[in-house]
Amino acid sequence: MPQFEKEIHLERLSWFIRLRWVAVAGGAAILLGGPLVIPLDIKYGKLFPCVVALGILNTIYLFYWERVKSLNLPAEQLAARARGLFHLQMILDLFLLTLMLLFSGGSENPLILFYLFHLAISAMIFPVGESLFYAGLALGLPWFLYFTEHLGSFSESLWEGMAGLSRVHERSILWAYSAAVMGLWFFLSRLALDLRTKEKDLRVTGDKLLIANEELKQMDLFKDRFLRQVVFQLKSPTIEMDFDLSAAEKAVTPKGGKALEAIQMAKKRVWSLLELIEDLVWLSRLEVQDIPFHKEWIDVYEALLKRVQVLEDQARQKGIEFKLHGDPQVRLRADKEAFDRVADNLLSNAIKYTPAGKSQVVVEFQVSENWLVMTVQDDGIGIPPKQQKKIFEEFFRASNAKTLDKFGTGLGLSIVKRVMDWHGGKVSLSGEPKQGTKVETWWPLDDSIKAPAVNG
Repeated sequence: MPQFEKEIHLERLSWFIRLRWVAVAGGAAILLGGPLVIPLDIKYGKLFPCVVALGILNTIYLFYWERVKSLNLPAEQLAARARGLFHLQMILDLFLLTLMLLFSGGSENPLILFYLFHLAISAMIFPVGESLFYAGLALGLPWFLYFTEHLGSFSESLWEGMAGLSRVHERSILWAYSAAVMGLWFFLSRLALDLRTKEKDLRVTGDKLLIANEELKQMDLFKDRFLRQVVFQLKSPTIEMDFDLSAAEKAVTPKGGKALEAIQMAKKRVWSLLELIEDLVWLSRLEVQDIPFHKEWIDVYEALLKRVQVLEDQARQKGIEFKLHGDPQVRLRADKEAFDRVADNLLSNAIKYTPAGKSQVVVEFQVSENWLVMTVQDDGIGIPPKQQKKIFEEFFRASNAKTLDKFGTGLGLSIVKRVMDWHGGKVSLSGEPKQGTKVETWWPLDDSIKAPAVNG
């Protein structure tokens, strides 16, 4: 049996068992409520035991199937058990239905249409050849009831105080019913076959997509690890290059002119390269996630003050003054290195993209419900509104930033966003060209809550 057919049987057997409880409830409802609606002569002594037997059988099926599943059988054996149980249920159901019809009017009983229900179920579950067998039963059993009535008095009329149909009328109804059975079986078997084929194709396609997705993940993992190796291999010689250039700078006299200028320009390029390498290290770390973050308690004011002091000389050379506001008692549980990296990136951007002159960079943090909101606001060149949605993408730089004679990797804000995502927080950005930029980072004070919906 193909693997797909095994899965179909295993998936639908439990559904079929549950569906049969509807038949039990429906049979009980007809016996109890039918006479209240239409005049029926119900033989309760014969019909109730049939409904009870249906319920008992369904309970046995349920316990048997649960026991079979607990045996941890191989897939082939489990599918064979499911297939056998399907057939057993169908045969016993048809037997009980025929017995109930025999006790309640035979082929005159409109409930012979329930044979069509079993026909539809068999077409959905079984291959064409097996469903044809049940179509034959759905076709032949009403005729069996008809001839049983003709040969003996096993069946009594269902309708209270009324005579049954004439034999001519019964045969006419049965011939019409037979034609409906064959037409319905042909239609349902073709439809079920088409649906099974499409379902199989979809599953095969889904399996291929899962495999392709896993291969892509492995390739992406390999790419990121390869990137980390390349970055680490570049870092050492770049640092050595900076040392060599510094030594050459000291050796050149102040009158060196163009030679000194060229060395200083080369050093700036090396520093820019080191900045790019450092950003790539962080990006690969966040991508691969094989170097885990470790959360610890951070004194927010002290941590930000240290980052401000590191960058203060650089800011002072451009006439920029830092303003730090926040409660010194506030503490945050986060990765210390990641927190410092976010602060460095935001503060460095504020300095880099604020023109020289008397201006301020305001660093502020406050607790808002279960969040620590850290804000960095500058008076710099700002970011065009249409480009603010892309600003957190890797290697993206705003158009007005590119026009400045400033080197930028386009990775700083991307790293900030990745760090905030890892912490369960969020980052947003606002501002206008020539009016400065405001960046807000939301750090959760409670690990169980999610980030708020903020713009950016």
